[in-house]
Amino acid sequence: MHRLLLLLFLLLLSACHNPTAEPWIGVVVSGEGRMERVQGLKDGLTIYGVPNLGIRVCNAQGSPKTLAECARDFEAEGARALITVGGVETQTALRSTHRIPILYVGLAASLDWGFIQSLRRPGGRVSGVDNGYAELTGKRLEWLVRALPSAHRVLVLYQPEVVPTPKALTHLRSAASILGTELAYFEVRHREDLNRLPQVLANTQPDAALLLPSFILENALTTQVLPALEATQVPLVGLSPEHTRAGAALSYGASEHALGQQAARMLKKLLEGLPISELPVERPDIPRLTLNRRVLERLGYSPTPQVAALADEL
Repeated sequence: MHRLLLLLFLLLLSACHNPTAEPWIGVVVSGEGRMERVQGLKDGLTIYGVPNLGIRVCNAQGSPKTLAECARDFEAEGARALITVGGVETQTALRSTHRIPILYVGLAASLDWGFIQSLRRPGGRVSGVDNGYAELTGKRLEWLVRALPSAHRVLVLYQPEVVPTPKALTHLRSAASILGTELAYFEVRHREDLNRLPQVLANTQPDAALLLPSFILENALTTQVLPALEATQVPLVGLSPEHTRAGAALSYGASEHALGQQAARMLKKLLEGLPISELPVERPDIPRLTLNRRVLERLGYSPTPQVAALADEL
């Protein structure tokens, strides 16, 4: 009888230390602006036949401390992998953990961060889906000029300490010199800097604004960036179809939901035993050009017929 009671006690104790028998993953997100990548991941896991995987999501709401704590906790509690949805999330997770594989969803300029040795063979414990957003910056300016030929002066919204920024600016300035576009700049280092955006718009009088990859700007897109631009009738060029849907006039880049689905396919390979050091970094197949005709009309613009014929309307 005593031995039976002891066995039951040990089983209960084991259950307390291992609250879920099913495998699970942890997802760390810097803020609301990147949650569509998480939804894409969830949908992708169902599509690729991994429906019973537990998923715990930590939305840090812009707090680096919370990001680090969540990454550490997920590793300590036995997550099979960490999913990160951008550069700051991946960087924080790598610094805060020791062994757990990290799969990123939508990182710009993967090689520039120093997380991987090469796209084909990452070599460490980090791999994922590169979104190509930095390299497409010049093309976004080209689409803007083709869609709205009257846009001669463009305000660039950027976060200088973000790793992809130098590459994005290089592509942008090269395109601007060819197109004859004048660039003005608004530098954002902290969320509070966005309080100055209305005054910057009044001072620079841009014909349009263009967004560079930035966790601060993306997370503040609907709450601060777009309202300030709409108040001054300035159209925004975003990064993805989701930005167009949220209120940008046009965007050129991969769907964030599709990036999540692509990462789900990679995660399945990881869960089936492929070492993350041998899991090649992937890129999206085709960027999407999207227009928000209602926003353009509200701001008093009409896209050229040639661009309108090539774009998806959202």
